Amino acid sequence: MKNKLNRTLEQINASLVNAIIFCIGFICLLVVFFVKHPDYRNILLSIGCSLIASSVVSFLTSKYLVRMNRIKRIVEYWGLEAIYETRQEMNRSTDIAFESLEKNLDIIAWGLKSFRDAKDKIVREKVKRGLKIRFVTLHPDSEYVKQREIDEKEASGQIRHTILNLQNWIDDLKTIAPKPENIQIKYYNSLPEDFYFRVDDHVFIGPYLWGISSQQTISYEFKGSTRGTDYYKDYFERLWNATEFYTKPG
Repeated sequence: MKNKLNRTLEQINASLVNAIIFCIGFICLLVVFFVKHPDYRNILLSIGCSLIASSVVSFLTSKYLVRMNRIKRIVEYWGLEAIYETRQEMNRSTDIAFESLEKNLDIIAWGLKSFRDAKDKIVREKVKRGLKIRFVTLHPDSEYVKQREIDEKEASGQIRHTILNLQNWIDDLKTIAPKPENIQIKYYNSLPEDFYFRVDDHVFIGPYLWGISSQQTISYEFKGSTRGTDYYKDYFERLWNATEFYTKPG
């Protein structure tokens, strides 16, 4: 409500200033008809035309600038860094963020096979230095896993297999971590179907859409101490601590 009021006031102020300038210009043109001295007429005519032209340009520009400033404030408030047409495109940004990763890696995903294949060595190095990893994934025997395989047109058991491999990978990381509790994985057997990837102060999120491979799905990046980053961090914490949400692996 407050943001809407601010936008309305901005538009009113901009329109009011332009209206005043336009009126002054229009008055100058009217006065021309009552002034006989040619030099004064030319001066008033020049001023009037300039003010009217200026007000028109200013009006059009102000509409554009008000909109751009509003968009800028929204982006800065939420910390929206980028929108990616595909998760595959987003991976280039996650790679850059991952280079400076030191403290926390929180993930909600299915099996993340491509990530594990590409980052296994560097993850192991960071885990040895104290990196904390929390992973949330679907139970490999969940009906939702079977349905997702159908939705993505994957071979039967394909996603289940990647989740089982993920479980083995997590168990392996525990053996090299300074503290085994630094590496944790939890399983759930319900919706939501969301992708979440936190790399310290970077948060990458996106949906799992029907009929579209996860790597071809639109995704978003949030960064810094912003509303968007905090929103998803808080969501992950609530999810992680909601014991009723999880199920034990078979």
